[in-house]
Amino acid sequence: MKPALGAIGFIALAAAGATALATEVAQVARISGTPTVTRGSAPQPLHRGDSVAVGEIVETDAVSKVKILLADDSVLDVGPQSRVRLDTFALASDRRNARLDILVGKFKLAVSKFLTGPTDYEIRTPTTIAGVRGTVLWGDTDRDVICALDGTIDAAARSGDTTPKRLAAGECVNQMKAGKTTPLKPTAAEVAAYLKEVTIE
Repeated sequence: MKPALGAIGFIALAAAGATALATEVAQVARISGTPTVTRGSAPQPLHRGDSVAVGEIVETDAVSKVKILLADDSVLDVGPQSRVRLDTFALASDRRNARLDILVGKFKLAVSKFLTGPTDYEIRTPTTIAGVRGTVLWGDTDRDVICALDGTIDAAARSGDTTPKRLAAGECVNQMKAGKTTPLKPTAAEVAAYLKEVTIE
């Protein structure tokens, strides 16, 4: 039986381009459909209970979804037609550092609280960089949208106006592809629809 991820005391610093052996820092909690994981150059089926290492790419098709539990008890939900890579992850009793690359598609991330030292969580899409500190956020690369669902995030376009914009719960931005962070205020019904897209029922 695999140990619970929350019981891991230390996860060594790892990066996607590192030459050292990849460190397993996440575990698949639930799946629907037939998602895959690319380890090296070959995609292979992804199953419930599988570990996911830094640098590996989780991919879903048009009907697949994945729920991933990270070693710090944060939860990543990946929607259909998405590709996600855990680029960096470091966890110790006095620090935390993580970066997730949303290469394409829809996601929701609930970052666990970390009270014993500095924490640095970053989400990158092709158009956006978002810094999060113990919060919940949702995004979709097709819509070019990032939303804070709980807590606050700092979102910035990767080109054009790269000044971070602070988003409170319920606030979104879009048009990052155009170098902007244009405010967007979805309705409660729209938020519910967003979450349904990435949630395994």
